[in-house]
Amino acid sequence: MATFITERNIFQSLVELSTEQRQLLELLLKKQGEDLAQFAIPKRMGSELIPLSYSQERIWTIAQFSPDTFVDNVPVAFQISGNLNLQVFEKSVHLLIERNEIFRTTCTVRDRQLVQTVMTTFKPWVEIIDLSHFSQEERLERATSQAEAIARQPFDLSQDVLFRAIVFCLGEQEFLALLVTHQFATDGLSFRFLLQELATLYKAILVGDRSSLLEPNIQYPDFAVWQRQWFSDAIFEPQTTYWKQQLSGAPTQLKLPIYQSRQFATLDAGCEKFEFSSTLSDKLRELCRQQGVTSFMAFVALFQLILHRCTLENDISIGTLMSNRNRREVEKLVGNFSNNLLLRTNFSSDLSFSEVLTKVRETTLDAYSYQDLPFQRLSASLASIPQFQILLLLRDSTTAQNLDLPDLQVRDFPVELGLTRMELSLDITDSGKDAIFGKLEYKSALFETSTIKQIIQNLQALLESVTENQELKIADIVLPETIDCTQFHENLKDELAATQNSNRQFVAPTTEIEKKLIAVWSEILNHPQIGIYDNFFELGGHSLLAVKLFAEMEKQFGKNLPLSVLFQAPTICQLADVVQRAEETVSWSPLVTIQAGDFKKLPLFCVHGAGFNVLIYRDVARNLGADQPVYGLQARGLDGNRPVHLSFESIAADYIREIQTVQPEGPYMLGGLSNGGNIALEMAQQLRQQGQEVILLALFDTYGPDAITLLPPLPRFLSSVDYLRQHMLPAYLLKTRSQPKILLSELQTVLGAVGKVLLQSKARAETLDREKKLAFFSEVHMQKSDPIFSDPGHFSAPSFLEQKLAQISKYILQRSSWAFLTPSTQLEEMDDVISTNLRSLEEIYSKVQKTYNAQPYAGKITVFKAGETPPGHRVDARLGWSSIARDGVEVFNIPGNHTSIMASKLLAEKLKICIEKAVGN
Repeated sequence: MATFITERNIFQSLVELSTEQRQLLELLLKKQGEDLAQFAIPKRMGSELIPLSYSQERIWTIAQFSPDTFVDNVPVAFQISGNLNLQVFEKSVHLLIERNEIFRTTCTVRDRQLVQTVMTTFKPWVEIIDLSHFSQEERLERATSQAEAIARQPFDLSQDVLFRAIVFCLGEQEFLALLVTHQFATDGLSFRFLLQELATLYKAILVGDRSSLLEPNIQYPDFAVWQRQWFSDAIFEPQTTYWKQQLSGAPTQLKLPIYQSRQFATLDAGCEKFEFSSTLSDKLRELCRQQGVTSFMAFVALFQLILHRCTLENDISIGTLMSNRNRREVEKLVGNFSNNLLLRTNFSSDLSFSEVLTKVRETTLDAYSYQDLPFQRLSASLASIPQFQILLLLRDSTTAQNLDLPDLQVRDFPVELGLTRMELSLDITDSGKDAIFGKLEYKSALFETSTIKQIIQNLQALLESVTENQELKIADIVLPETIDCTQFHENLKDELAATQNSNRQFVAPTTEIEKKLIAVWSEILNHPQIGIYDNFFELGGHSLLAVKLFAEMEKQFGKNLPLSVLFQAPTICQLADVVQRAEETVSWSPLVTIQAGDFKKLPLFCVHGAGFNVLIYRDVARNLGADQPVYGLQARGLDGNRPVHLSFESIAADYIREIQTVQPEGPYMLGGLSNGGNIALEMAQQLRQQGQEVILLALFDTYGPDAITLLPPLPRFLSSVDYLRQHMLPAYLLKTRSQPKILLSELQTVLGAVGKVLLQSKARAETLDREKKLAFFSEVHMQKSDPIFSDPGHFSAPSFLEQKLAQISKYILQRSSWAFLTPSTQLEEMDDVISTNLRSLEEIYSKVQKTYNAQPYAGKITVFKAGETPPGHRVDARLGWSSIARDGVEVFNIPGNHTSIMASKLLAEKLKICIEKAVGN
């Protein structure tokens, strides 16, 4: 019977076949007189809208939840030795961008549809930075610091060219080259191809012969148009059926050995590198040949087995990225074709490692056959799906091997982003010879470094065992490090219980003052039994509660005391003594000793934030260690009597006089939270003008010029909803776990308010131009003393739907932690002397802030950036300080919000390293 081959049949066959199978199909078609060219991906029509490909859509959507981050940047760096022709290199980069439309592609929403547009005119980001005039030691250090800073600058997908090239000149024949692009424009294979193309362009321009440079047959936007036209539900149906069966009943989340709840997780990453010996690497390759598997399959089995042992779960799913380049036209095309795939393996104790390899081989080959189904479509079609929380990647070459420049030696140079979306990511490089090496990246807010090192040690030991005897039963494999995640979770519960039920030595009050203080403490701290030796901070006290406590004390005793006395008198008996002798002991001086420390060490001076007191630095001081001297600078005017300075310049000069009473000469170390960072900066400027040295300027989540912008309505809405999911709902659930009626009531309130917003008349919506909106939000977040929110007009947008989304975003923002940073919002219902003084200071500082313009600073700024940023906004990766700090900006990303980071042990750990480095230098 005759075989009829339709265009659709041919296409469906092509997308399902490997390269070798496709070549056989081509021979069959030719015998039947068919011309395969008619089924090739065509160039798009010039007038048609260009949709996003499925890969781009996935990346764009994820990026909207954290639009201010650089986590999706793709940087690579090389050390180049030899006579690099900088002019030719610059021309090569320009031509590379010109030849590949994907680097000139922007993404926008048009008629409620995501579309990409190719820029016809563009300005490439190519920089040559000469560092050769610095000392030999400084050159590489400065180049590394600047390279990391540039690699961490986010791309704006709506307007930026998605390729950056920077060459640092370290000497006459020594260079450091940095190339940065974005996942929206590239995948792993793309970087290989673009480096090869860049090398080809460099050679051609160098010899003056471009005749061998063929134009690409198609561009990535052509592929995107074709993919959307050709891939129908009918084509995806067999793949959807396979994946539904394959993932049916799989656990949605593995119980990994994390040390704290995932609700505290940020994108901040840690990384541990490793290398197997050449002998062990060769043994693994021999094992793969014997078993008929690839190195990738072997590492899937090894990694899954490690996870099986440390989670005690039998059903293990990990993720990987498939290249998805199964058509000849796209095999070497630059763009993102990758697709997320989940590989699932079920373990049992009676399996041998050889049998595990066989299972993994079958699973992986099946996954290759069904790799075209976009992961987002799969997620939408399943009721539940394993989270894409663990990733395994395998590379067959180093990056530098693809940049073959004539007469030049090119070596890989590490540049890390320090962010990851994955909880665990194992990245292996096996070139087929020499040693296999890799790195294990992890979310630092979830895993202890020691746990990651144990996983790597176990991976090494497991590899040694199975290469010696692949028939070992997995139950008989002995691993050196026991990682039991159930123990981790039990430890978390035990620590929480210990904190809540700690046995404190109870001593009853004996004086009337002690009895009155205990009554006040019990009500404000919500503790039924408090003794005279109990510590305010250990009972959960913080600056806001301290304000309420001292306000009530002022009513009870008629004495207005500074909050700073809690540093010296944190217990009932100590505070009672202060109350009794207030006139003798109380000082309203701006300079507060938070921790005396070792007098031989340089002190750290920390300037108050928007709360004007310095209690928030107590945790920082304790976490730095008892030997580190820490002083705080509280605002003048807290008592309501002393005059307040009316400019940051005069405030800074006043604070300098105060710190010089304990440290007359530099070098100085300064820090400040929020607005206090601006005052610390001005202090550093004035100290330098005096000829003094400032070796550390630490800004704790202080926003600099142009640090924050309001997102367009749709991304703003997605960002706000993600903030609600990550930061607000977990707190509600924790608060109401044992009181479901409260939860139901609060949810009804929220839903009712959202419904009211959606039902508002379109005629009542107001519009503001973009310039006015940006100016408003710059003022709001640069000046934390101002009211955080204004009327709904500031959130308006062109269309009716966008107006409603914007108003919901505003509703979420007004109920986030960012709405309660200032005295006017925290103490709204209080009418006492202390609260009144704080609100008065807020009003004064708001006016002072508006008149201050930060000037370029001839030094380095160290920024500690909160992982939680305002919902609906894009926040600059370096908080806007790049244009101010002439010696660069060093950024540490700390999990938590604007104020909670100050209690973070990670912040103190990083700050301590900075102090040691500054003092050492």
